[in-house]
Amino acid sequence: MTTDLRPNAKFINGICEPCIYGAQPESTDFEARLDRLRLKINELLADASETRQYDCIIGVSGGKDSTRQALWVRDHLQLKTLLVCCSYPPSQMLNLGADNLANLMELGFDLEVINPAPVSARLLSKEAFYRFGNVCKASEIALFTSVPEVAISKQIPLAFFGENPALQEGDSSTAGMDEFDANNLRHLNTLSEGGTDWINQKIDANRARSYQYPTVAQFEAANLNLMYLGPAWADWDMSENAVYSVINGLCPRPFEEDSTGDLTNASMLDEEFTNINMMIKYYKFGFGRATDLYNELIRQGKASRREAIKIVKKYDGVCSDRIIEKYCEWISISVAEFWDVVISYTNDDLFDKSSIRPKPKFRVGCE
Repeated sequence: MTTDLRPNAKFINGICEPCIYGAQPESTDFEARLDRLRLKINELLADASETRQYDCIIGVSGGKDSTRQALWVRDHLQLKTLLVCCSYPPSQMLNLGADNLANLMELGFDLEVINPAPVSARLLSKEAFYRFGNVCKASEIALFTSVPEVAISKQIPLAFFGENPALQEGDSSTAGMDEFDANNLRHLNTLSEGGTDWINQKIDANRARSYQYPTVAQFEAANLNLMYLGPAWADWDMSENAVYSVINGLCPRPFEEDSTGDLTNASMLDEEFTNINMMIKYYKFGFGRATDLYNELIRQGKASRREAIKIVKKYDGVCSDRIIEKYCEWISISVAEFWDVVISYTNDDLFDKSSIRPKPKFRVGCE
C-alpha cells in the first residue's frame, strides 16, 4: 500500500505498484527469485572472477539494512565484498554510528570510508533545507554517489542495494528491467529533483565531486551494474532486518520512538538529522516513517489495518525539539526561523498551519 502523494507513485485502477507486485503468484516464490538472482550475478561476474580482489560493493551506514545485506552477500552468496561508508561530519555523526561501523569490521569486512568536506556538508544541508525543504538531500546524494564512484575507480563490476523503491515504497521512477535491476536509481527523487547546479554554486568543483553521480556513459565504460537484493528475501522488511542485525552485533538506539518516530529503534543510527527529514516529509505529503513500516507489515499479513491506523496516528511526523535545536545550532539559525521554513513547505490541503507544529486536517485510513 502507498499514497498517491508520494513522488512518482503509480497506480493502476486505484492499486499501487507494490500491491500489484505482491498480488502476483510468483511474488511469494522466493526460491525461484533467489535462483534468478544467482543466475544474473553469475552472468555479470563470469569474467576473471579468480583475479578480482572484490566481486561486489555495498554501501553501508552500520545500520540494520546494510548490516544484513553485507552478511547475506558474503556468507549466503559467497561473494568477495567491499563495504563503503559515506560518513557524516564529526559534529553530526553519533558515537553509536561509529560503534556499528566498528562492528562490521569486527565481523571481518573490508571497509572504505569516504568523508565529504564537513564545512561543505553543513553549507549544502542549509541550502537544501531552504531550497527543497530537505535537510539531508546533499548527504543522500553523496551517499548514493559514493558506491558507484568507488566501484568504477576499483573496477568492481557489481554493486548491491537493499530495497527496491518501486516495489517496496512505490517510487516508480526507479523501476528497472526486472525486480533486481537497480540501474535506474539515478532517477530516484532525491538524486534527480532540482539537479546539481545548486551544489556547484555553493562549493568549489573539487569538493562538489562527492555529489556528482556518475553518468550513464561512465557506468557503461566500467561495465558496472547495480542490483537490488530485497526481492530475493521472504522476510526483507525493516523490523526483520533490525532483529537479524542486532543478533549479529548491531547496537540499536535506546527506546526513543517518542522522540524519533522510529518504531524499530534501528534506523538511521549513524546520525539524528534524518529524523527531521522524516518529520518534514510528513508535513509535505501526509505520511511518514510509521506509514512506510506498516505498509510493509500489512502487505505481509503481519499487522491489521486497524492496528496500523492507531500506530501511524501516534508516530508519523514525530521528531523531538532536542534534535531540531541541535540542527539549528549546526547550521546557525534560530528555532523560529527553522519552523518558518518548515511551515513554508507544509501542505495547506493536509495540515492546519496555525500552530508551530502543523496539525493534520485528514483522517488516517478508514476507521
